[in-house]
Amino acid sequence: MPNMTYRQKLRDPRWQQVRLRVFERDGWRCQRAGCRSPEFTPLAVHHRRYLTGLEPWEYPASDLITFCEQCHNLQHNLTTTRLLSEDQGYPWVALPALLGFEPQPYLTQREGQIVCACIKLEYNPDAPAILLPGDTDEIIARSELFAGQTQLIPIFIKARNGRWEYRGHWRVDAVTTNTAEIALHRRVHKLRHIPISMVLFMTSESSVVGPSPLDLGKPKSI
Repeated sequence: MPNMTYRQKLRDPRWQQVRLRVFERDGWRCQRAGCRSPEFTPLAVHHRRYLTGLEPWEYPASDLITFCEQCHNLQHNLTTTRLLSEDQGYPWVALPALLGFEPQPYLTQREGQIVCACIKLEYNPDAPAILLPGDTDEIIARSELFAGQTQLIPIFIKARNGRWEYRGHWRVDAVTTNTAEIALHRRVHKLRHIPISMVLFMTSESSVVGPSPLDLGKPKSI
């Protein structure tokens, strides 16, 4: 199993059996105090901790708990904040255990949300403050999804030594597809041959007090 990705392990029948047992134990309900998700919201099993060398299905039942998707994402953000040290570099193979999921290049999408960003500076020289998404359909779709959510996500920047440096939790503050703005970034950073579909202006968790309920899910633009 050393060649299995974390995503593949979560599809393994052994994990699926454990997952169902945890759901049944918890009465098929989110166990997070104060959860206000509607009935029949999709559920997920959360690992309270991650231990080196253990497969997802090898944890004791006491380390597993049922959350709805929204509470699960929120809990992972809180857990990631505690585990990660800002500007600390991590090898790519260590990120799944720290995050609780398999990250993907650029923007990682899980359960209808963007949950992580892994950025290369040669394409995004001002990251994490400014991101310059490419022009493929998938990148545009994920970038638009990210721009429309209020959830803060962890951002990693690839360092010259090949490790991924954690730069804190960020979210999109504004987005533009203005051609003059895009041309400015091309010119300043000499990105003449790199496709850019839009410019995402970011804000960090230190600058965010918290989203207003009226702003949840509201797209931002300039």
